[in-house]
Formats: sequence, structure tokens, C-alpha cells
Amino acid sequence: MSSHRLQDVFPEFALELEELLRSSKEPELAEQVSELQITRRCDCEDDFRGSFFTIFEPSKRPWADAHCLEIEPTTGMIILHVVSGRIAHIEALYRDDVRDRIRGLFS
Repeated sequence: MSSHRLQDVFPEFALELEELLRSSKEPELAEQVSELQITRRCDCEDDFRGSFFTIFEPSKRPWADAHCLEIEPTTGMIILHVVSGRIAHIEALYRDDVRDRIRGLFS
């Protein structure tokens, strides 16, 4: 399986995500952003969604020890799925820039 480093593919989005996490009092998650890998895109084909995994996921969901964290960017929505303290899945909603790039990476 191949992966792409989030910071290389989306430098502006990665910086935005890190800053949003810091301002949301989530410094441990903010520290992960620079090393996150995009391992695959989400199979959902909704036009408003640009979602992707940042871990090689276990075969079944929902994950044990998981929670969602919604952060509020100035554009769209971002929902993080955090598993055992690690960012595992990122939903970038109403962010055409993210959706288009993710689809292009894994088409």
C-alpha cells in the first residue's frame, strides 16, 4: 500500500489543520499533523466530501477507543476521527479543493 504525506500534498490545509487544533486546545493532535500520511481516500462519493484515512485502517469499523472531533475552519467543516489518541480519518466537508485533490491522488 502506498501513502502520501499530508503536508506534501496539502501544505496549506495541513497548516490550517494544525493551527485549528492548537486553537481548539488539542496540542497533542496538532503535533501529529506534520507526520500524517494519506493512506487512502474514503469510498463515499458525496460531492461535498473530501475524506481520507491517515492510518492503514483495521478491517472493521467502528474502531474501539474512537471519538470524533469537529473543528471549525473559516471554510467548510472538518471532522477528525481519533483512534487511541491518533488521527485516523479526516472528513473535509464542503472543501472542493480537498475533495478534488484526494480524488486525483487515488483515481
